[in-house]
Amino acid sequence: MKKSLIALLLLSGCASQGVDRDDQGHIIKHYYATVESIEKVKLSSEIGTGIMVGAGIGLAEDLDGNTEDMISGAIAGALIGGLFTALFEGGNTAYQYTLNDADNGEFIVIQKTKLPKSTRCVRVKTGNKVKLEATNDSFCLNINNTKS
Repeated sequence: MKKSLIALLLLSGCASQGVDRDDQGHIIKHYYATVESIEKVKLSSEIGTGIMVGAGIGLAEDLDGNTEDMISGAIAGALIGGLFTALFEGGNTAYQYTLNDADNGEFIVIQKTKLPKSTRCVRVKTGNKVKLEATNDSFCLNINNTKS
């Protein structure tokens, strides 16, 4: 029991609640936008490239061996290259949000995070990356009333 508690405390110490490192040296802007539409999209993948690069490296590592060694090296390299590429990319499903606000007009943001379908107003955070957060509709009602 004590070991589990110590492990839990150590792991919780690894979680940081600080400012995102990617935001260093970037202007960060927050504004509100209305959600015009949400569409599920499929992202392109580089797994094929990872497989080819891995196969090439595996083949090159075993060039001094016989043909069977070269083939097995290429196969192992292809598997590892494809696996690492898939792990790095994550899933291929993302969501395309068509948004509208008074200053930017209509624009599109694509992100892997899915917001609830009932979301009609989002807080847009722009910095190194764009992040959308569902928020109370009253923020967007105030914006829509000021632009007419």
